[in-house]
Amino acid sequence: MYFKSGIRHNPATDQIDSYYRLIESYRNETDRVCHRTLLNVGFLNGLVNTDELNQVRRIICKRYQDINGGSELFDIQHNNPQKVIDLADKLWNELVEKNRIDIGQKQKKEPTVRQRNMVFEESIRHPDVREIGGEWLCYQALEQLKLSDFLTNIGFSEEETQLALTQIIARAVYPASELETARWIQENSGVCQITDYPMRKITKDKLYKSSLKLFSEKEKIENFLYIKTSQLFDIEDKIYIYDLTNTYFEGRKQGSKIANLKKDYPL
Repeated sequence: MYFKSGIRHNPATDQIDSYYRLIESYRNETDRVCHRTLLNVGFLNGLVNTDELNQVRRIICKRYQDINGGSELFDIQHNNPQKVIDLADKLWNELVEKNRIDIGQKQKKEPTVRQRNMVFEESIRHPDVREIGGEWLCYQALEQLKLSDFLTNIGFSEEETQLALTQIIARAVYPASELETARWIQENSGVCQITDYPMRKITKDKLYKSSLKLFSEKEKIENFLYIKTSQLFDIEDKIYIYDLTNTYFEGRKQGSKIANLKKDYPL
């Protein structure tokens, strides 16, 4: 803490004089240095000089340190004038009476709302980071198609359905072999959290068996998806017939009317 003065009119002397305030420096929750007024000391009317006022500050700080623990940077002179000691006693008593300082047992302050909401990047650890964006998008598409219900209806168990959805999503997001897909799911992807299939059970052999079971129902699945997508997107079936027969002539055909049609209908 320190004393800060400002020039004001002193009604007691009818003169321009220094008006003193006792100021404290502190750091707020964002570690910014701020200042606040502890006491408005007022006009001292030449009671003490600058050196003596600084000694008053040291006496107050020493008393606070003795109560709350710690030590002062500078030693306090013990041969202080009585007026310095009296002023220090007066200001100290005012600080205590007005609860401007905490002289009780030093306690850990509760964090403010801002401190509780702050995230310090140096304290962040990423023990298990996984991708989920593409996987979530594919899962939403499969939910719109009701594929899990269809697989259950054609004889897939709950675990087989979860594994099938896991494999379909994995192949759409990260096309690879069964071995590489198993590694990708275990190390990089969060697809198992979406489909609820236990990630510890993911192996290349499990994926092989799931692929074979899906392939055995290939026609049923294709017909189901064809009908479902037609309903979702209101697709109307149309058949287009293209005649791809090549017509050509041998010779100049100068007298042929059919050959000369090209002149009237250029390609």
